[in-house]
Amino acid sequence: YIEDCYLPEMALRVALDQIAQAYAGAEQCTRFAICKSYREIVDARKRGKIALLITMEGVEPLGTDLDLLRIFYELGLRIVGLTHARRNAAGSGGVFAASGSSRDGLTGFGRDLVRACEALGVIVDLAHINPAGFEEIIALTSKPIIVSHTNARKYYDIERNISDEQIKMVGEKHGVIGVNAVLVSPRKEEATLDRYVDHIEHIARLIGIDAVGIGFDFFEFIYRQWPESAQQELAAKFTKPHFLPDLTNHSHARNLTHKLIERGFSDEEIEKILYRNCLRIFKELL
Repeated sequence: YIEDCYLPEMALRVALDQIAQAYAGAEQCTRFAICKSYREIVDARKRGKIALLITMEGVEPLGTDLDLLRIFYELGLRIVGLTHARRNAAGSGGVFAASGSSRDGLTGFGRDLVRACEALGVIVDLAHINPAGFEEIIALTSKPIIVSHTNARKYYDIERNISDEQIKMVGEKHGVIGVNAVLVSPRKEEATLDRYVDHIEHIARLIGIDAVGIGFDFFEFIYRQWPESAQQELAAKFTKPHFLPDLTNHSHARNLTHKLIERGFSDEEIEKILYRNCLRIFKELL
C-alpha cells in the first residue's frame, strides 16, 4: 500500500523499497520465510516458520505499465488487489458508506491487468474494489479469487464491505472470503468477538464453510501511536474503527478459536476457517 503523499511520482520507488525491506527483515529473523509458491509455503511450515506472501494493495506502483507486473512477480508478488479506497488507473475503491461509490467498472488497463494476473499466476484480491469493479472482475476471471479482508454488509452496511449477492459470486468462483476484525460493526458496543463470528456464520450459511477464512487486518498498534489529528483524519476520510478488545493482534487468535468452539463449530470447520481454506487457494493457484 502506498500512502497518498507519495503519489504519483514516488509510488514505484516506495513499493520497491517496501519489498527490499521485507526481504531484509525476513533474512534477519529466523521465524519468517517469504514464499513464492505453495510448495515453499508447505516447506516453511514444516520448518516451523511463518510463511509470508508479498501482496499489493492498490496498483499505483504499476502506473499504467503492465510490464511492471512481471517485474514485481519476479520479486515475489503473488496477490494483487487493484485498489484501496481511492481511484487509480485500474478502477475505483468502494466507499465507507452505504452508497456513493463510483458506478464505473474497471478501466481498460484494469481489465488487462486482471487477465495478466491470471495468466502469470498472481491471485486477484477483490478487497476494497467498488461494486461495479467487483462484478467485472468476477466476469473476467476463470480461476478462484479471494476477498482477503472484508465483512458482510448484513452487519455493517458500507460499500467497502460485500453484499450477500457479492458473497454468492465468490462462492460460485470457489473462492475464499477473509473476515476483517476492524469493520465488524458501525457501533462500538456491537464490535465484539461474537459479532465477528456472526460474519463467519453468515458467509458459511450462504456459500459453505469451505469459502470463509480470516483476514484480520490488524492495525490498532499503529493507530494508537498516531496523534489525535491523524485519528480524526482517518475517521473523516474513511470511518472510525472499532477494535475488538479480545482480537487486536495475532496472539489473540486463540480467543477466536475458543469462541468458534463455544459457538458449536467442529474441529474440522475451525481448521478450515483458520488456515485450510486459504491453503486450498494457494495450492490451486501458486
